[in-house]
Amino acid sequence: MKIDLHVHYLPQAYKKALLNCGENNPDGFPTPAWSPEMHLEAMDHLGITTSMLSLSSPHINFGDKNAAKALARIANEDGAELVRKYPGKFGLFASLPLPDIEHSIAEIQYAMDVLHVDGFTLPTNTLGVYLGNPCLDAIFEELNRHKSVVTLHPNKPGRVPEHVVEGLPIPMMEFFFDTTRTVINMILTGTLNRFSDIKFIIPHAGAFLPVLADRIAPALQMTPSSFGEQIGTDVVDIYAALQGLYYDLAGACLPRQLANVMPIVGIDHLVYGSDYPYTPDFACMALADALDITEMLTEEQRRLIYCENALRLFPRLTTG
Repeated sequence: MKIDLHVHYLPQAYKKALLNCGENNPDGFPTPAWSPEMHLEAMDHLGITTSMLSLSSPHINFGDKNAAKALARIANEDGAELVRKYPGKFGLFASLPLPDIEHSIAEIQYAMDVLHVDGFTLPTNTLGVYLGNPCLDAIFEELNRHKSVVTLHPNKPGRVPEHVVEGLPIPMMEFFFDTTRTVINMILTGTLNRFSDIKFIIPHAGAFLPVLADRIAPALQMTPSSFGEQIGTDVVDIYAALQGLYYDLAGACLPRQLANVMPIVGIDHLVYGSDYPYTPDFACMALADALDITEMLTEEQRRLIYCENALRLFPRLTTG
């Protein structure tokens, strides 16, 4: 039994928006084929009981504020319809038209009060505006008010260096850089402390965060002034901040990433993710098989990661 917390859907309006914006192969990867029927079949192959759907990169804002607002609404409504049509099979992380404050707050309220979503998904940056930027604080205040579960998803960085591994698809390296960048930004700007009722899920076993923490933590102690005025006199505990987050194990987290993240965060903060359909079902199966047999995990720990930790985040799933 598995509950999948990193898995995507492609509603028709979203696929159309990708094509209209010239994003048929966003980030260097072709947009995968997807339908609810294909998804349910893949879930059956993988032993997944519930998929918590979200949009992947490049998300919904292509530079037109009004178009982003409209796309967020229709994508969220389409996702909510799937949840209603297939009870117990799907949940939904709603999308927001970041960095638009007014309409993002309105969409949070609509998603919670009308669509009854399970949480929200936020890209690591939107048009170069990164999570942790104070301009987004009002959105985080609203998410905090609802005690929301918020899953992050990496996006193409606001700036990518030219003439450096240009043929490499963005997800291969830049996704990990951008996840790490935005989480560290949220820690150093105090975003995580100020909005402590939000439960954040970080993708891909934390990307480079476990390694970078060992570099930043001692530097904060030795030379805090070098981090600028945003730190001030506050004591920033990188490890404590990372321990308060949840991490999905989507992608190839073995053998090194899982080994790096486990000493930092308790096993009760690790959750399963397949990254279907951007990871095809046969590859999802191979990755799941690796988790099933690794000696890093006991059977009890696997049960927590696959199911029990997610049930604590989403109690409604215990009743179907």
